Amino acid sequence: MWLNRIWRPFERTVRRISTAANIAGVSVLVMMMLLVTMDVLLRYCVNRPVKGSFEVVEFMMATVLCLGMAYTGVRKGHVAVELVVSRFSPRAQAFIDSFNYLVSLSLFFLISWKAVAQAQVLRVSHSVSSVLDIPIFPFVLVVAFGSGLLGLVFLVNFIDSLSRVRRK
Repeated sequence: MWLNRIWRPFERTVRRISTAANIAGVSVLVMMMLLVTMDVLLRYCVNRPVKGSFEVVEFMMATVLCLGMAYTGVRKGHVAVELVVSRFSPRAQAFIDSFNYLVSLSLFFLISWKAVAQAQVLRVSHSVSSVLDIPIFPFVLVVAFGSGLLGLVFLVNFIDSLSRVRRK
């Protein structure tokens, strides 16, 4: 009972942050679409493409992907193969879900931790993109943020699936 008073607000907060990150990712996607459209129009109409557009689109794609991962996890939209598992009892399914979420949250927390370490290396070494000299480390931090947030979503799903194991 006391766990619910702590856990439910945490769960709601993770879901809200995931939704906000997704909205930010969709905004970046719209900007990317506009940039590509402008680049194509300028390239073919006046033979003057946008300098560095390919490089900026690469950074934007990483941002869109990482900011949308957690929301996809909240919606349980990640790929899952249930051909065999669907034939098991509800309790066995919940146990398998728990195991999968535990492995997934461990993996994404590890990715987040290593991305923060890599961002620090890139920041100290002043690594920049080749055409526009854009610092790379902020985008690696976005990867770390998105991975950590997805790890938190998997943590929420893990706790929920554990409660299903206990109930059934």
